[in-house]
Amino acid sequence: MVQLLKTTLQTQSAFKEALPVLTRIQSAGYEAYFVGGSIRDALLNKPIHDIDIATSAYPSEVQAIFPKHFDVGLEHGTVMALVDGETYEITTFRTESGYQDYRRPDQVTFVRQLEDDLLRRDFTINALAMDTTGQVWDYFTGLADLETKTLRAVGQAKARFHEDALRMMRAVRFMSQLDFTLDPETEKALAANAPLLAKIAVERVRVEMEKLWVGVAWQRGIEKLVTTELYRFCPLLSNQAETLSQLEQLLSEKVRFTSAELAWAVLVFVSEQGEEPLSVDKVSREWKLSNKQKQKIATLVDALNVRIVGPWQAVDVYQVGIVAAKTVEEWITHQQQAHAPLAQQWTPGAVDELEQTWAALPIHSKKELALNGGDIIQTFHPDDKPQIGAMLNAAEEAVVAGVVINERVAILEYLAHHF
Repeated sequence: MVQLLKTTLQTQSAFKEALPVLTRIQSAGYEAYFVGGSIRDALLNKPIHDIDIATSAYPSEVQAIFPKHFDVGLEHGTVMALVDGETYEITTFRTESGYQDYRRPDQVTFVRQLEDDLLRRDFTINALAMDTTGQVWDYFTGLADLETKTLRAVGQAKARFHEDALRMMRAVRFMSQLDFTLDPETEKALAANAPLLAKIAVERVRVEMEKLWVGVAWQRGIEKLVTTELYRFCPLLSNQAETLSQLEQLLSEKVRFTSAELAWAVLVFVSEQGEEPLSVDKVSREWKLSNKQKQKIATLVDALNVRIVGPWQAVDVYQVGIVAAKTVEEWITHQQQAHAPLAQQWTPGAVDELEQTWAALPIHSKKELALNGGDIIQTFHPDDKPQIGAMLNAAEEAVVAGVVINERVAILEYLAHHF
């Protein structure tokens, strides 16, 4: 593995470009390392997105080394250094204590030892450091845990979860993302301390949940969410153990969710068949989703319910839209190919036929209608705006259904006779 990272230093642009930053710190007489998730991902041969740099230099010393800088978290030892047009986050080795809110430390102490800094991190696979030669520094069996695909808390799991209760959600999220198993002692501590999750802001829990949904092993994460009873302290899921378990049983482990919104939609769809149905409104409100997410989930739920009736009809495709319809159709097709029990509720998937149906539509949105509100006002002199809207809707439905061609005169004649 160390040899792999020596090669990675020269081939991964993120590391290669940042090497001069470490070298500059070392030239000033201090230690400097790449730390955290970038090392883990390099060892797992996964794409590296962000790199973090840790150093024995105190913040004032980092500022002196890099005159061009700005301070975003100086109280926590972080300095943002500007080097060759790029910004690098450099953080001093530190210890933390007194987590009264189970999220942020009350006290931060800067230290000179790398091991002390790595001890405060969440899991062993994230407590790795790499120097400028590619040597990996591992004080807590992180390399061995990567080999066995084990997620293990650094030191005492209970202490790590009391320091930051969000780490429990990160645990099930990493299981999903990496397809790792949970160390038994870490799992016991997670189950024993699950109620602490209620102290964490919904927005932060949501981020972890959405990453869990789209992981390669999302079922493994969901299963552990249920068996440790962590789900009881997630928004709106406290009475959804049966629905969550059904997702595991009814869907194929080979098929991933292409988005968190699709996962939420399937959750709502499955719950509608049980005793405790969820709604898009409740999910969006309790999980504090954006209006854009809410609309997308609602459309996907509509698409799932439309397909229960049978193959796509032109009007259904138009109402749902090709993006949501294709998302659902491809998901259904993949579930059927994997022989998932839930997929048997739908007729065989046919993405090509769906696309042909969409292409054959006379219009794809109301904007393509051959008349507008002004035409209706000029021709019919309606009493109020609701009448104008109702007539436009009637015209839209008639054109989509093929009752009338999309031409201004033809539509006006249709409205004159049928509205």
